[in-house]
Amino acid sequence: MLKSTLIAKCLYQCNMISDIKGGEYSVQSIFNEYFPKYSYDKWNTNLPDNVVEYFLKASKGSTTIRVDSFIKDLWDL
Repeated sequence: MLKSTLIAKCLYQCNMISDIKGGEYSVQSIFNEYFPKYSYDKWNTNLPDNVVEYFLKASKGSTTIRVDSFIKDLWDL
C-alpha cells in the first residue's frame, strides 16, 4: 500500500474524510505545502503489510491526525 493511501485510510476510518481518493489528494497537497523541496513521488512508496496494519490499528479511534507529522513518521519507511 502506498504511504498516501495508508494516511487516507487512517483518516477515513476515523471519519475525518469522506472518501479515500480525496484523502490521497489531500495528502499530496499537504506534502507539497510542508515539504516543497522534496519529491512527493519519491516519498510515496509502498509499505510492507505489517507497517500498514500497525498504523491502521494505532490510529483507530483517533480524534486528531496531523498529516504533516504522519508524513514525517513514514519518511524513512
